[in-house]
Amino acid sequence: MKYAACLFVAFACVLLVSIGCSSTDDVINTPPVRFVDNGNGTVTDTQMGLIWLKSASCLGGKNWVDANAAAAQLGEGTPGGIACGLTDGSTASQWRLPTLQCPSGQSCFMSDATGEFNSIFGSACSSAPYVLNTEGTGCWTELHPFSGVHLGPYWSSTSNADYPTNAWFADLYYGIVVGNDSKTAPYLVWPVRGGQ
Repeated sequence: MKYAACLFVAFACVLLVSIGCSSTDDVINTPPVRFVDNGNGTVTDTQMGLIWLKSASCLGGKNWVDANAAAAQLGEGTPGGIACGLTDGSTASQWRLPTLQCPSGQSCFMSDATGEFNSIFGSACSSAPYVLNTEGTGCWTELHPFSGVHLGPYWSSTSNADYPTNAWFADLYYGIVVGNDSKTAPYLVWPVRGGQ
């Protein structure tokens, strides 16, 4: 029996080396990557198929109408694209604000929210700014994978159906999603593309 177990381990090691692993440590110690920095100003969410702007603050704060416009005008070579370091070949109208809302009421914890914006939050991170790290197993730190994440409110593309002059936003300081603030507030812009 001991001989059979040794043969199995030897076979597994040969198999791992044949597919490009230098040792079993490559398989055992390499955490799964949830967010991939594409090296072109974007980050891909491998679970949701969304492409996020790497810089969470390069477009600054804007009212909701201007935030939607800034996202829609974003692309490589555009003023916003240059400011955000985009070299991904994207064009205007490919980017948008992410969707977001609470299942009921006018506010909820980020973990209870629904929509695209919620994909970068998770139970693995329970402290401000509540954004997941590259692996999706803990809290974000600068450049892992995003940059310039601020502790403050970020607009979503979702209007509040009960109060059309208001829209939903994620507050990264308090870890909540709120839908009862006026669209005139100057909140941050963090565009996304793909998905839906």
